[in-house]
Amino acid sequence: MKVGKFILAGIILFTVFTVFSYFFLSPKYSLSLTIIDISVVVFAFLIWLNDKHFHEQMSQRVFSIEDKGFIKDVIERQMNMHGINKVVEHKNKFEFFKGKHKVGEVVFRTDEKGNPIKVDGKYIIEVNAPEYILHNIDHETWSLIGKR
Repeated sequence: MKVGKFILAGIILFTVFTVFSYFFLSPKYSLSLTIIDISVVVFAFLIWLNDKHFHEQMSQRVFSIEDKGFIKDVIERQMNMHGINKVVEHKNKFEFFKGKHKVGEVVFRTDEKGNPIKVDGKYIIEVNAPEYILHNIDHETWSLIGKR
């Protein structure tokens, strides 16, 4: 959140500069600064709405991957890039937390006895996370699979 406060302070400072430009600069420069300032404010507001929407929108992907270490490495790396600070491992589940809020989980599909299901030597997992994290996991998984 410190970056957000820094950006908000920059926008406010630019807006104040734009207001004072009407007193010290020619009208054409002041008008140009006003148009730029309005564009920056509208763009920042739209980015904020988009970010708020994607933080709240949870989605699910189902993957089949052969190596548990690969699963943990790729998904934990992507979660860490988005501010996750705690990973809790259960028998057939990884949970990811940002502060006290659970923001994602990886669940291994299990049979009746509670053992992870393997199809053709691959684990079947369900990844529940915000859509933008799942999008990054998709790209990284396909790029790593393509290198194998």
